Amino acid sequence: MTLSSSTGISGAGGVRGNGKRAYLTQAAGWITLAFGAVHIVVAPLEAREVWSRAFADGWWNTFTLDKATTFPESEQAHAFWVSLGSFGVPMVVLGSYLVWATRHQQRVPGWLGWLLLAWAVILVTAMPAAPGWAILLIGALIVFGDKRIRHGVRPEAHAV
Repeated sequence: MTLSSSTGISGAGGVRGNGKRAYLTQAAGWITLAFGAVHIVVAPLEAREVWSRAFADGWWNTFTLDKATTFPESEQAHAFWVSLGSFGVPMVVLGSYLVWATRHQQRVPGWLGWLLLAWAVILVTAMPAAPGWAILLIGALIVFGDKRIRHGVRPEAHAV
């Protein structure tokens, strides 16, 4: 059994048979990319003055883990942790992988979605007003997109 016959995925991003699952995973990828991009592109735009000050002070060791004692230090730490130091970069990496995997007929395992769901539950219950709901959606799309987990189909021993 080939990967494309077992997953219903064919061609670059195309689907065959029960290919809606591939689209669910690909949708999760695009949502993940957008979610991460907001953190690494939009967040710094909102703190332009802080970033300008950081570059003017010199990049090396501009951001530290020391407790902020002044408002500008607090602003600088906040600017870092909502952009470069946030989960935005890993989300862009994950989203890129999800989109790439579906376009290249690769199965994205459901356990990845379950891990995201567990993390999202922690985020959403701790701060319901935060956008952790997007991570909940992403995890669910990955779980539902994994045909093998959903239907109990296991790959053959030689299939990768």
